[in-house]
Amino acid sequence: MPESTREQRAQFDQQGHIVVGPLVQREQVARLRRAFEEQATAWAAEIDTPLDDYLSVVSQWTNVWEHNAVFRAQMFHQRAAAIAAELIGCEKVRVFHDHLIVKPPHGGDTIPWHRDLPNWPVAEPRAVSCWLALDDVTAEAGAMRFMPGGHKEPMTRSIDFLNEAKAWGDREGDAVPVPVPAGSAIFHHCLSWHTSPPNATAGWRRAYITIYMDAACTFDPERAGWHPVSGRVTVPPGSVFNEDAFPTLGPDLPAAALARVVGGAA
Repeated sequence: MPESTREQRAQFDQQGHIVVGPLVQREQVARLRRAFEEQATAWAAEIDTPLDDYLSVVSQWTNVWEHNAVFRAQMFHQRAAAIAAELIGCEKVRVFHDHLIVKPPHGGDTIPWHRDLPNWPVAEPRAVSCWLALDDVTAEAGAMRFMPGGHKEPMTRSIDFLNEAKAWGDREGDAVPVPVPAGSAIFHHCLSWHTSPPNATAGWRRAYITIYMDAACTFDPERAGWHPVSGRVTVPPGSVFNEDAFPTLGPDLPAAALARVVGGAA
Protein backbone atom coordinates (compact mmCIF):
# COMPACT_ATOMS: atom_id res chain seq x y z
CA MET A 1 0.00 0.00 0.00
CA PRO A 2 1.48 3.42 -0.95
CA GLU A 3 2.80 5.49 1.94
CA SER A 4 0.36 8.35 1.39
CA THR A 5 -2.53 5.89 1.53
CA ARG A 6 -1.28 4.48 4.83
CA GLU A 7 -0.89 7.98 6.26
CA GLN A 8 -4.37 9.05 5.26
CA ARG A 9 -5.90 5.80 6.50
CA ALA A 10 -4.08 6.19 9.83
CA GLN A 11 -5.37 9.74 10.18
CA PHE A 12 -8.91 8.62 9.42
CA ASP A 13 -8.70 5.76 11.90
CA GLN A 14 -7.44 8.11 14.61
CA GLN A 15 -9.51 11.24 13.97
CA GLY A 16 -12.62 9.92 12.20
CA HIS A 17 -12.28 12.32 9.28
CA ILE A 18 -9.85 13.45 6.58
CA VAL A 19 -9.82 16.18 3.95
CA VAL A 20 -9.08 15.03 0.42
CA GLY A 21 -8.45 17.50 -2.30
CA PRO A 22 -8.94 18.51 -4.81
CA LEU A 23 -11.40 15.71 -5.40
CA VAL A 24 -12.89 17.44 -8.46
CA GLN A 25 -11.53 20.28 -10.57
CA ARG A 26 -12.96 23.78 -10.93
CA GLU A 27 -14.90 22.94 -14.10
CA GLN A 28 -16.85 20.21 -12.31
CA VAL A 29 -17.47 22.48 -9.31
CA ALA A 30 -18.91 25.08 -11.70
CA ARG A 31 -21.15 22.43 -13.31
CA LEU A 32 -22.43 21.34 -9.92
CA ARG A 33 -23.17 24.94 -8.90
CA ARG A 34 -25.11 25.53 -12.12
CA ALA A 35 -26.96 22.26 -11.63
CA PHE A 36 -27.95 23.34 -8.12
CA GLU A 37 -29.28 26.67 -9.41
CA GLU A 38 -31.23 24.99 -12.21
CA GLN A 39 -32.63 22.28 -9.97
CA ALA A 40 -33.59 24.67 -7.16
CA THR A 41 -35.30 26.93 -9.70
CA ALA A 42 -37.28 23.96 -11.03
CA TRP A 43 -38.29 22.82 -7.54
CA ALA A 44 -39.42 26.34 -6.61
CA ALA A 45 -41.44 26.58 -9.82
CA GLU A 46 -43.19 23.30 -9.03
CA ILE A 47 -44.75 24.89 -5.96
CA ASP A 48 -45.14 28.33 -7.59
CA THR A 49 -42.75 30.03 -5.17
CA PRO A 50 -40.08 32.65 -5.92
CA LEU A 51 -36.61 31.11 -5.75
CA ASP A 52 -35.38 33.41 -2.96
CA ASP A 53 -38.42 32.56 -0.83
CA TYR A 54 -37.97 28.87 -1.53
CA LEU A 55 -34.29 28.89 -0.53
CA SER A 56 -35.05 30.84 2.64
CA VAL A 57 -37.09 27.87 3.86
CA VAL A 58 -35.71 24.75 2.15
CA SER A 59 -32.02 23.99 2.63
CA GLN A 60 -31.63 20.22 2.26
CA TRP A 61 -32.52 17.76 -0.48
CA THR A 62 -32.08 13.99 -0.57
CA ASN A 63 -31.72 11.63 -3.56
CA VAL A 64 -30.88 14.51 -5.87
CA TRP A 65 -29.27 11.98 -8.22
CA GLU A 66 -32.70 10.82 -9.33
CA HIS A 67 -33.63 14.34 -10.49
CA ASN A 68 -30.44 15.72 -12.00
CA ALA A 69 -27.91 14.13 -14.36
CA VAL A 70 -24.99 16.27 -13.15
CA PHE A 71 -25.43 15.20 -9.55
CA ARG A 72 -26.05 11.63 -10.66
CA ALA A 73 -22.68 11.59 -12.43
CA GLN A 74 -20.99 13.00 -9.34
CA MET A 75 -22.60 10.40 -7.09
CA PHE A 76 -21.04 7.70 -9.26
CA HIS A 77 -17.61 9.37 -9.07
CA GLN A 78 -15.32 6.33 -9.15
CA ARG A 79 -12.44 7.92 -7.28
CA ALA A 80 -14.68 9.07 -4.42
CA ALA A 81 -16.15 5.58 -4.23
CA ALA A 82 -12.68 4.05 -4.21
CA ILE A 83 -11.61 6.29 -1.33
CA ALA A 84 -14.74 5.32 0.59
CA ALA A 85 -14.04 1.63 0.01
CA GLU A 86 -10.46 2.05 1.18
CA LEU A 87 -11.49 3.88 4.35
CA ILE A 88 -14.25 1.40 5.18
CA GLY A 89 -12.05 -1.55 4.30
CA CYS A 90 -14.34 -3.23 1.79
CA GLU A 91 -14.24 -4.22 -1.87
CA LYS A 92 -17.54 -2.67 -2.96
CA VAL A 93 -19.59 0.23 -1.67
CA ARG A 94 -23.29 0.94 -1.90
CA VAL A 95 -24.83 4.41 -1.95
CA PHE A 96 -27.18 4.94 0.99
CA HIS A 97 -28.28 8.27 -0.43
CA ASP A 98 -26.93 11.58 -1.66
CA HIS A 99 -27.70 14.86 0.03
CA LEU A 100 -27.47 18.51 -1.03
CA ILE A 101 -27.12 20.95 1.89
CA VAL A 102 -27.11 24.72 1.51
CA LYS A 103 -26.52 27.54 3.94
CA PRO A 104 -27.34 30.86 2.22
CA PRO A 105 -25.43 34.09 2.81
CA HIS A 106 -25.87 35.25 6.43
CA GLY A 107 -28.17 32.29 7.01
CA GLY A 108 -28.56 28.69 7.99
CA ASP A 109 -29.10 27.15 11.38
CA THR A 110 -26.73 25.76 13.95
CA ILE A 111 -26.68 22.00 13.53
CA PRO A 112 -26.25 20.43 16.99
CA TRP A 113 -23.62 17.86 17.82
CA HIS A 114 -24.73 14.55 16.36
CA ARG A 115 -23.65 11.30 14.79
CA ASP A 116 -25.15 10.05 11.54
CA LEU A 117 -25.55 6.29 11.99
CA PRO A 118 -28.08 6.44 14.86
CA ASN A 119 -30.36 8.26 12.40
CA TRP A 120 -30.01 5.67 9.63
CA PRO A 121 -31.75 2.27 9.26
CA VAL A 122 -28.37 0.64 8.66
CA ALA A 123 -27.22 -2.18 10.96
CA GLU A 124 -23.45 -2.03 10.60
CA PRO A 125 -21.19 0.96 11.39
CA ARG A 126 -19.41 0.59 8.07
CA ALA A 127 -20.16 3.78 6.20
CA VAL A 128 -18.58 7.12 5.38
CA SER A 129 -19.88 10.42 4.06
CA CYS A 130 -18.12 12.29 1.26
CA TRP A 131 -18.85 15.98 1.99
CA LEU A 132 -17.88 17.78 -1.24
CA ALA A 133 -17.60 21.55 -0.90
CA LEU A 134 -19.08 23.54 -3.79
CA ASP A 135 -17.86 26.81 -2.25
CA ASP A 136 -14.85 27.74 -0.17
CA VAL A 137 -15.99 26.87 3.35
CA THR A 138 -14.25 28.83 6.09
CA ALA A 139 -14.93 28.72 9.81
CA GLU A 140 -17.01 31.90 9.40
CA ALA A 141 -19.01 30.32 6.57
CA GLY A 142 -20.15 27.44 8.77
CA ALA A 143 -17.38 24.88 8.43
CA MET A 144 -18.10 21.60 10.16
CA ARG A 145 -16.49 20.95 13.53
CA PHE A 146 -15.47 17.46 14.61
CA MET A 147 -14.60 15.91 17.92
CA PRO A 148 -11.40 14.00 17.12
CA GLY A 149 -11.72 10.31 17.87
CA GLY A 150 -15.43 10.59 18.65
CA HIS A 151 -16.18 7.79 16.21
CA LYS A 152 -14.52 5.35 18.62
CA GLU A 153 -17.04 5.99 21.38
CA PRO A 154 -19.86 3.49 22.03
CA MET A 155 -23.00 3.54 19.93
CA THR A 156 -25.58 6.15 20.98
CA ARG A 157 -29.21 6.83 20.18
CA SER A 158 -30.42 9.45 17.73
CA ILE A 159 -31.00 12.97 19.03
CA ASP A 160 -33.87 15.41 18.62
CA PHE A 161 -32.25 18.00 16.36
CA LEU A 162 -34.68 20.70 17.47
CA ASN A 163 -34.64 20.20 21.21
CA GLU A 164 -31.39 18.69 22.39
CA ALA A 165 -27.65 18.65 21.81
CA LYS A 166 -24.70 16.77 23.23
CA ALA A 167 -22.70 18.68 25.86
CA TRP A 168 -18.97 17.95 25.80
CA GLY A 169 -18.06 19.74 29.03
CA ASP A 170 -14.30 20.10 29.39
CA ARG A 171 -13.76 18.46 25.99
CA GLU A 172 -15.54 21.23 24.10
CA GLY A 173 -12.21 22.93 23.49
CA ASP A 174 -10.94 19.86 21.66
CA ALA A 175 -13.42 20.37 18.82
CA VAL A 176 -11.71 20.96 15.48
CA PRO A 177 -13.18 23.24 12.78
CA VAL A 178 -12.42 21.85 9.32
CA PRO A 179 -12.34 24.52 6.60
CA VAL A 180 -12.35 23.08 3.10
CA PRO A 181 -11.88 24.76 -0.30
CA ALA A 182 -14.32 24.28 -3.16
CA GLY A 183 -13.63 21.03 -4.96
CA SER A 184 -12.17 19.31 -1.92
CA ALA A 185 -14.07 16.87 0.28
CA ILE A 186 -14.28 15.76 3.87
CA PHE A 187 -14.63 12.02 4.30
CA HIS A 188 -15.99 11.26 7.76
CA HIS A 189 -16.99 8.15 9.64
CA CYS A 190 -20.69 7.40 10.21
CA LEU A 191 -20.08 7.57 13.98
CA SER A 192 -18.05 10.79 14.01
CA TRP A 193 -19.44 13.53 16.24
CA HIS A 194 -19.85 16.77 14.28
CA THR A 195 -21.68 20.08 14.30
CA SER A 196 -21.78 23.28 12.24
CA PRO A 197 -22.65 26.93 12.94
CA PRO A 198 -24.64 29.30 10.69
CA ASN A 199 -23.05 30.91 7.66
CA ALA A 200 -21.91 34.36 8.79
CA THR A 201 -20.49 35.43 5.41
CA ALA A 202 -21.91 37.10 2.31
CA GLY A 203 -21.23 34.00 0.21
CA TRP A 204 -23.00 30.68 -0.20
CA ARG A 205 -22.05 27.50 1.65
CA ARG A 206 -23.14 24.65 -0.57
CA ALA A 207 -22.10 21.02 -0.17
CA TYR A 208 -22.95 17.83 -2.02
CA ILE A 209 -22.77 14.75 0.19
CA THR A 210 -22.69 11.13 -0.91
CA ILE A 211 -23.08 8.48 1.78
CA TYR A 212 -21.23 5.29 0.94
CA MET A 213 -21.64 2.09 2.95
CA ASP A 214 -20.10 -1.35 2.69
CA ALA A 215 -22.14 -3.10 0.00
CA ALA A 216 -22.78 -5.88 2.51
CA CYS A 217 -24.49 -3.58 5.03
CA THR A 218 -28.03 -4.61 5.95
CA PHE A 219 -31.37 -2.95 6.55
CA ASP A 220 -32.28 -2.36 10.22
CA PRO A 221 -35.66 -0.60 10.60
CA GLU A 222 -35.44 -0.98 14.38
CA ARG A 223 -32.66 1.59 14.44
CA ALA A 224 -34.30 4.36 12.42
CA GLY A 225 -37.30 3.09 10.53
CA TRP A 226 -38.64 6.63 10.41
CA HIS A 227 -35.85 7.73 8.04
CA PRO A 228 -37.29 8.86 4.67
CA VAL A 229 -35.27 6.31 2.69
CA SER A 230 -36.91 3.45 4.59
CA GLY A 231 -39.86 3.78 2.24
CA ARG A 232 -37.54 2.94 -0.64
CA VAL A 233 -36.40 -0.36 0.87
CA THR A 234 -38.02 -3.44 -0.66
CA VAL A 235 -36.08 -6.14 1.21
CA PRO A 236 -36.81 -7.63 4.65
CA PRO A 237 -34.90 -6.58 7.76
CA GLY A 238 -31.44 -8.10 7.94
CA SER A 239 -31.03 -8.16 4.15
CA VAL A 240 -28.68 -6.11 1.98
CA PHE A 241 -30.35 -3.09 0.43
CA ASN A 242 -32.14 -3.32 -2.92
CA GLU A 243 -29.97 -2.31 -5.87
CA ASP A 244 -32.50 -0.11 -7.67
CA ALA A 245 -32.65 2.54 -4.94
CA PHE A 246 -29.26 1.86 -3.35
CA PRO A 247 -26.81 1.24 -6.20
CA THR A 248 -23.50 -0.56 -5.79
CA LEU A 249 -20.28 0.95 -7.11
CA GLY A 250 -17.60 -1.50 -8.11
CA PRO A 251 -16.89 -4.32 -8.11
CA ASP A 252 -13.15 -3.69 -8.49
CA LEU A 253 -12.39 -0.38 -6.81
CA PRO A 254 -8.65 0.37 -6.80
CA ALA A 255 -7.21 0.87 -3.31
CA ALA A 256 -4.48 3.06 -4.84
CA ALA A 257 -7.09 5.68 -5.75
CA LEU A 258 -6.77 7.26 -2.33
CA ALA A 259 -3.09 7.98 -2.91
CA ARG A 260 -3.82 9.49 -6.31
CA VAL A 261 -6.49 11.84 -4.98
CA VAL A 262 -4.48 12.90 -1.97
CA GLY A 263 -1.72 13.78 -4.39
CA GLY A 264 -4.04 16.21 -6.18
CA ALA A 265 -5.53 14.22 -9.04
CA ALA A 266 -9.12 14.81 -10.02
